[in-house]
Amino acid sequence: MNFDDTPQEAAFRAEAKAWIGANAPKQYEDELRKASLGRVALKGANILEVAKAWQKKKADAGWACLHWPKEYGGRGASPIERVIWQQEEGPFGRLSSMFIIGHGMCGPTMMAFAGEEQKRKYLPPLASGEKIWCQLFSEPAGGSDVAGLRTR
Repeated sequence: MNFDDTPQEAAFRAEAKAWIGANAPKQYEDELRKASLGRVALKGANILEVAKAWQKKKADAGWACLHWPKEYGGRGASPIERVIWQQEEGPFGRLSSMFIIGHGMCGPTMMAFAGEEQKRKYLPPLASGEKIWCQLFSEPAGGSDVAGLRTR
């Protein structure tokens, strides 16, 4: 099996690599490389502010939520382009960890079931990092086991 990039994939990789090289917050690269999964912290900087700034910069340049349609803040990229982006973004991708639920669950659910007005209102600020969405279960003994959810 040949895992080499096609000419189109190589061009996409070169474009992504150049943009990341020119725009990534390199002052945090060493700390991000050392961070463990789910344990990203920066000395002397607010991780939320840095993450939101990186996400906004990506969104403004068309590099946020690559697989989302353009009209909702994405790029309309292919699955392999998304993989290439993640490979090239490297440690800077850890800054996206706080957006995973919104970008990976909430946004796609809205794309599938929300009306066009709601999509255009809520998805672009989610893609750009202006808004952060999460999933919560607040019922006692509910946890993430919805089948065990109880109300009174």
